[in-house]
Amino acid sequence: MKKMSFRISFVLLAVCLLWCLSITIRFPFIGIYTELNQQEEWLIKELDSEGVSAKLDLQVGDRILKVDGQTPDEFPSIRKSRVIEQAHNIKISREGIEREVVIDKSDAITTLNIAPLVGGALSLFMTLLLATKMRHSPSARMLSFVFLTCGTIWISLGASIRTDPIGGLLIETFMMALQVIFLHFLFVFFKEKGNLELPTRMLKYLYAIVISETVYTLLCLIPSISKIIRLPGSPQVLIFFTIILLINIFILSRIYFNHRKEKSPLATIIKSVLICMLISFMPFVCLSVLPKLLIGYETIVNSYTSIFILFLPISFTYLIASDQLYDISVVLRRILFAIIIALVPCSLFTGLFALIFPDEADLKHLFFILFTSVALVATILYSAEYFTTRLESFMFPRKYILRTALKKMSLSLEMISSFRELKDLILVDIVETLEVQGGAIVFQYKDTIETIYEGNIRPDEVEKLIRTSSLVNHTSYTNIEINRHEEYTSYLILTRKKTNTLLGKEELQWLHLITAYLAISLENIHLMRKLTQKLKQLASQLPSEQGARDIQWFRKLVFELQEEERIRIATDLHDTTMQDLFFLKRRLTSLIHKYSMKDEDLEQLHEMINFIELINTNLRQNCFELNPYMLSEMGLIRTVEKLLDEEAPYSSFNIQFLTENAEAIEKKELIIKRHIFRIVQELLNNAKKHSQSTQVTFNMSIRNQSFYLLYEDDGIGFQNEAITNPNIGNSGIGMEQMKGRVHYLNGQFQLHSAKDSGVKIQITIPMKEALSA
Repeated sequence: MKKMSFRISFVLLAVCLLWCLSITIRFPFIGIYTELNQQEEWLIKELDSEGVSAKLDLQVGDRILKVDGQTPDEFPSIRKSRVIEQAHNIKISREGIEREVVIDKSDAITTLNIAPLVGGALSLFMTLLLATKMRHSPSARMLSFVFLTCGTIWISLGASIRTDPIGGLLIETFMMALQVIFLHFLFVFFKEKGNLELPTRMLKYLYAIVISETVYTLLCLIPSISKIIRLPGSPQVLIFFTIILLINIFILSRIYFNHRKEKSPLATIIKSVLICMLISFMPFVCLSVLPKLLIGYETIVNSYTSIFILFLPISFTYLIASDQLYDISVVLRRILFAIIIALVPCSLFTGLFALIFPDEADLKHLFFILFTSVALVATILYSAEYFTTRLESFMFPRKYILRTALKKMSLSLEMISSFRELKDLILVDIVETLEVQGGAIVFQYKDTIETIYEGNIRPDEVEKLIRTSSLVNHTSYTNIEINRHEEYTSYLILTRKKTNTLLGKEELQWLHLITAYLAISLENIHLMRKLTQKLKQLASQLPSEQGARDIQWFRKLVFELQEEERIRIATDLHDTTMQDLFFLKRRLTSLIHKYSMKDEDLEQLHEMINFIELINTNLRQNCFELNPYMLSEMGLIRTVEKLLDEEAPYSSFNIQFLTENAEAIEKKELIIKRHIFRIVQELLNNAKKHSQSTQVTFNMSIRNQSFYLLYEDDGIGFQNEAITNPNIGNSGIGMEQMKGRVHYLNGQFQLHSAKDSGVKIQITIPMKEALSA
């Protein structure tokens, strides 16, 4: 039932507003005020300068004979309000000469009408927006009624000043209701946003007064009753409006003084609401309402001053919708600062207008120019940041490109864990974004320099300049230090642009911002490399005794990470480089069959194809070593045989591989066989790099429930004190890594060597106690 009543009320209100709008559009505002003299003659008392009467051949004192063919006593607007409105022609007498004045309907839409209609349309739009998009908020719903009230007042204003009874009823009712509804909104608002309960009993009495006035006005519209009671005038409405406004200000001031010492968001909100209310209503009250009540006419027409009323509800709508309510003081400061800045040029412009066009520089025009220009400039200043960001790609394309690249690189920095990724994800983007010939990131250690570079840049020249400290103010390079500490110093070095010019100021500022992000990433990469080395060393040196079993998980974790990285590299090689080589070989082969060539060219082309095939074979072997997929298909022994057979032609020594009852190892888990394969790989690599032997022997056997791997060579051997070096041979895993794998499998590692006496390594892994995956 309640919803149905609301719907009926809104439908009736919509019909009334459409009626008022039609009156405003169909009839111009005439503005002729009349009086009855002692001879019972109707005379023109005053001509409103805002009405069309100021443009007609009418004068104060003219005797009115007929209006639209009716005598003045019979014309409705003269009989009710002693004004002439909604008329088409007027017959007057001046100095005994009768004349007829025709009112042109084309003058219906004037500046006086446009401002209220725009304000009304904006208010109704905000009402619809709040009712549909923010109906979950009680204060937003109440604020929509404030907008609805403002919209009704503005749209009915045109019909009211044209003496339409429906327009008069609407504007008087909603003018009285505006401050009451706004007070109701404040009660709901403070309860919702500040958990502040205010007494609402007074609202019932205020709404009762508004309803009583509405009923009284409706009775006055009935012809039989209107002869007995008089229609309430605008002074009573304006007085009530002003009193309720003062009550609102008093309540807000009292709440503020009660909470002003609290450093809470509520105190800020109350202060800001009070300031907004003064900005919204004081121009209307001080420049239109009070002058009307005290001196009988408005200093500035209410059509202009009432626009300020929109400031408060629109501000609250923006703050509620954008969740910036508790930052209202910051927003208000921005608005106030924008208005203060806008006042200076707009005041100068208004003064210049008054000097250049003195005949048209009346107070109304000057106020309109000053107000609209300040509002326009302040709005532009306040929203400059938003529109600059939105239109940055068109207004500042270079800045937009740099900002987009910065955003992309900042996201890429999260994924960087190696120097290769640093080059692919960051350095390439820097070179392409700045359109330079080349760039490099250089790491200067105490004894060495490490460089990653992209594009056309000479790393040897850059390293030489860094050693001699000659890069500062160099004419060909831009040098920015990324970070500096005890272990290393890093630099970002860029060449000239492709147009052979140095980087500009904006680009240098962007680079300094990039290096601020890059410094953290480089430090992380450096620490990751150090940590990886420490982890490898720690994993190889962990004890194998029973008391250390509780930290065996650490070895397992390190080895699993190593295997994952090897598989990733092997997959990358297979899916990228090897595929590119395959397609390159196909294209070169197709050229042989497609074109006829000289024998020399054909021979060179065959050499190129053979060289590509050699590279492809080497890469395939590398992929196999990185990811020995044959372990799961053919087993450990066959995989080791394949490895040794493929390495034999390229080795300077003979390789002998012996097995004795070793097939039982194939029954063990894949992870155990992978560890044994990695140990064989490392032994073979050390032999190739350092042994200088002529004979290398691998022997696998199973005896006494244990797996034995025996390695022997007749090379130069090494001293016993070198055994504990974790980086022997620089093989990547190292001798200590082999020991770590054996310890992980609960095995034993025995090494016998002396200078010029070769090396003998025996590895024993118990078959029953070997760890599984």
